[in-house]
Amino acid sequence: MTQKNGQGTIWDASLSEEERLDWLIKELTLDEKLNMLSSGSKGVERLGIPDCWLGGEAAHGVEARNDQFGGRGTPTITTSFPQPIGMSASWDQEAIRAAGEVVGREARIIHDNYPWGGISRWAPTVDLLRDPRWGRNEEAYGEDPVQVGTMAAAYVKGIQAKDGGHLQCASTLKHFYANNTEIGRGWKNASISPRNKFELYLEPFRRCIEDGKVEGVMTAYNRINGVLGLFNEDVKYLLKNEFGLSHAVSDGGAMELAASFSHATAMNSETVAKSIKAGVDALSGRPDSVYDAAAEALELGLLTEADVDEAIKNSYRTRIRLGIFDEAQDKKDLSELCNEEARTICKNLTDKSLVLLKNDGTLPLKEETLKGVALIGPVGDKWYQDWYGGLSPEHVTLLDGLNQNAKDAGLGSIPFVDGCDRVRLKCGEQYLAEDADGTYHLSDEPDVFVLEDWGEESYTLRNEKTGKYMLTNLAEDPIEGATGDDEDVAGKRDIVTPARLTGKVCAGKDQIFSWFDLEVFRMNKLPRAKEGEEKLLLKDRFGNPLFADGEGKIVTAVNSHGVLTPLHFTLETVINGIEEAVAAASKAGTVILALGHHPMVNAKEEVDRATIAFNPYQQKLFDEIIKVNGNVCVALMSDYPFAICEIQEKARVILMSSTGSQCMGQSLADALLGKVSPAGRLTQTWYASDVDLPDIDDYDIIGKGRTYQYFSGKTLYPFGFGKT
Repeated sequence: MTQKNGQGTIWDASLSEEERLDWLIKELTLDEKLNMLSSGSKGVERLGIPDCWLGGEAAHGVEARNDQFGGRGTPTITTSFPQPIGMSASWDQEAIRAAGEVVGREARIIHDNYPWGGISRWAPTVDLLRDPRWGRNEEAYGEDPVQVGTMAAAYVKGIQAKDGGHLQCASTLKHFYANNTEIGRGWKNASISPRNKFELYLEPFRRCIEDGKVEGVMTAYNRINGVLGLFNEDVKYLLKNEFGLSHAVSDGGAMELAASFSHATAMNSETVAKSIKAGVDALSGRPDSVYDAAAEALELGLLTEADVDEAIKNSYRTRIRLGIFDEAQDKKDLSELCNEEARTICKNLTDKSLVLLKNDGTLPLKEETLKGVALIGPVGDKWYQDWYGGLSPEHVTLLDGLNQNAKDAGLGSIPFVDGCDRVRLKCGEQYLAEDADGTYHLSDEPDVFVLEDWGEESYTLRNEKTGKYMLTNLAEDPIEGATGDDEDVAGKRDIVTPARLTGKVCAGKDQIFSWFDLEVFRMNKLPRAKEGEEKLLLKDRFGNPLFADGEGKIVTAVNSHGVLTPLHFTLETVINGIEEAVAAASKAGTVILALGHHPMVNAKEEVDRATIAFNPYQQKLFDEIIKVNGNVCVALMSDYPFAICEIQEKARVILMSSTGSQCMGQSLADALLGKVSPAGRLTQTWYASDVDLPDIDDYDIIGKGRTYQYFSGKTLYPFGFGKT
């Protein structure tokens, strides 16, 4: 084995980067080189080169949920900041940079303790927010290319802060480029004019590369002007040769999707060859599949060893800058995660991210006002996990924050009502109930469920007895060979068909959290058999109706043999949530109404919204409360613009917060009581209606009048709006 720190080797810090890389290429065998073309690059034991993964999420904190997909153990707790759309709303480069530095430091700590912990993180997302219905709105920074590039570059600078002469962590921009549609993203094409391209879509990437010195870029799944993102030569000739980028990786599973799903190539070897020649240095897929494809590409003459050498140099240049080959350094202990400094930085950024959309003079509320306050609303006592967020040391809800302020003032706890119905699901003469083994069956003893209505025909059912959400269990692992790499798995999800996801209905977790939104159910009203009797067809997330199998267990299955008959349910209301909320509001001096969305239900990766209209159930909740109490302060927890026109007209206060921050509820409560001043500004236009929006697949920002620069209609809130 080569001795580390040997003179004239990759460990010799007296050599230039290129000299160290030249040594590496000279020493490697062709077989070893092929093993280095995946983002989960294998090391070379005989040369003392360690494994080093170019990957891992860090949208608003280090995502270290190591239990995902049968992964690598229990989760590591990390600091959780506001979603990027919230961070950007602060318009505070220093606060964002400080957050990025915490993220980079915590990524390094995890890497020091777990060899597979990524220190080249896939963040930030700098795709422009050209359409508010995009499912990943929460992950991006805004609609203005200069503002996005500036705020995202601040996050990059923090992540890539120097630590002992090397980068503590590397940053990778997502997703190059024109990637704003989730439904069909694996095969759709974005038509982009040269003016749109250079003035708008490329500008955030250029600024982050030239000003932020970002190390990496991830390509997108979609086509751009007919060319798959993997094969976009702008990566090599523009991002690298002109802007100075170090390396590029593919989106997860993109290699497999190119041939099997979007049919841009006939085989994986062709995909690897075209990708590497276009400037992609590491494929984020299964290492064995990447190896096989690259080997075949060489054998067929589609790829040369010189092409492979260039790709390895680019990815290992970043590894050198990360200090992987520096002298042994003191490793940081896991106890250094989530320290008090990190919490202070998080609270400061969360405070600054709040946007005051309306205030008629009601704010700040006085402490004595708390005596007559009632908190109402389905998200008032909730803190929701999102897909790319980590597990944080605290989850402060608005109720928590208000109660802390009440306690500090020597007052009792704040009364709370969520406004949700409590229901029973009746089928014939029996009811839906949870069995001892966690499955559901029909029983004489009914279970009561909290019915949560998220709009767009998405409902979730939380069992009041157990506190667990009902979900559709998977019949089998939906993604064979999943490696535990989020992006790798995400790529393969596009080719999974709902028909495979049939199984028993059972008790899930305390939180709604699964890639396929398996906790979501649909409710279709059936024609009435007789007056006053309304029947429902309860369906799973994919539209499969519920049945009872031969054992009496509730399942979702395709009725292919005509053996099973879909179950028809009657919804029996035990407690009317809106009536309960109105009763509480009528007794209160001031109502704080907590409204918002769920980041795992309403929109996320692979889930676009169909509308910007506000949740009808929550709108009705507001409408009924305002009739009995005019002193309504709305706390809107949202990562997406909504057409809240009536709420804007009638509420006395609207204070908006993005989700994701571990301090979210404390910052909201402190702002309501004047302990902090919300000074955030919107980074995207809030439109008044769906009619103001062109087709979601139309990427012509200029010609179709998108964003504040080109929209000529009347907005609900313009770009940059926010009261003080």
